[in-house]
Amino acid sequence: MDNVLEVRDLTRMAIKEVIPISVLIEVCHTCNENCIHCYLADHTRRGMTTGQYEMLFDQLVDAGTFFVILTGGEPFMRRDFMEIVRMARRRRISVTIFTNGTLITEQLARELASLWVQEVHISVYGADASIHDGITRVPGSFKKSMTAVDLLKKNGITVRFKSPLMSRTADGISELKALAESKDVDLQFTAVITAMNDGNMATTNLRLTDAQLKDLLLDEKIDSHTSQAIERPSTCDCVPCDTVYNGGAIDPFGNVFPCNQLQVCGGNVLEQSFGDIWSNSFAFRNLREMRVDGLDDCDGCSLFLQCTRCPGLALLEDGDIRGCSSAAKRIAKIRRSLGTYPLQNHIFSKI
Repeated sequence: MDNVLEVRDLTRMAIKEVIPISVLIEVCHTCNENCIHCYLADHTRRGMTTGQYEMLFDQLVDAGTFFVILTGGEPFMRRDFMEIVRMARRRRISVTIFTNGTLITEQLARELASLWVQEVHISVYGADASIHDGITRVPGSFKKSMTAVDLLKKNGITVRFKSPLMSRTADGISELKALAESKDVDLQFTAVITAMNDGNMATTNLRLTDAQLKDLLLDEKIDSHTSQAIERPSTCDCVPCDTVYNGGAIDPFGNVFPCNQLQVCGGNVLEQSFGDIWSNSFAFRNLREMRVDGLDDCDGCSLFLQCTRCPGLALLEDGDIRGCSSAAKRIAKIRRSLGTYPLQNHIFSKI
């Protein structure tokens, strides 16, 4: 009998026991790029002190956290960022880093490797400088990011390209795939550019057009899909999103959210422990009581089986966490025209 415990098994257990097994931590909002699509409204604030992160990692261990994603802004803008990484690793917490890579040196790459960082995800918007630097608005950023990829790979670190798709970058997808293949890295696309976290909708003007979406949603790399719908239970006592059961996100100032997309604050780690916030916050307990059957706009909607509604986007862009997400509805309509269904089993997750 195979008794190997895999990550998916831990995830299921964490959902059942409401354990924040994976937590995203924004260590700063400062950044050395100025990307046209960024959801952050302010890039000037640094975040908590090194000592406060020491305290936070102890709290995360107590709460049952196994994995952290360290991000920004640009996390390497912090002079103490490597010490933050070391703090997590000393506690045997698995670390993934989201970065633009422009500040990574040979020395940093070697140290990341020595700490056994799980993965480094680098934002890449095109296969050449003309596209990429046009998005970051920083000349030379593409070259620096590619240098970082080479340094990380040389030191045995797993690297992934993260590429949010925009109308102005859609024509370069095949070239970006070829670049990722030449670098021997995985490539992850995002089909929706979100509004800024202060509600400013200007960034949504960068989204793919309907014609582009209709073409690209047939690409398995962009939208994993099937021609057969997932059967909906007769009584859909399922959760709209299970992140509030096994996730968690912390902004640079210690505020705790279910994820960085769902801006419902449960408390602040500088005022009470992360575990207490996660388990006892009224806001979080209220979110965990939500069920798909209680979403009036979803009930009876002809697009339900094509939809990958995000409660966070519904709240941010449409003002109602229980209401329709216009962004998800737009994509669902296009999936229907294509005859495809998303592989989105979590909309039927039972706790």
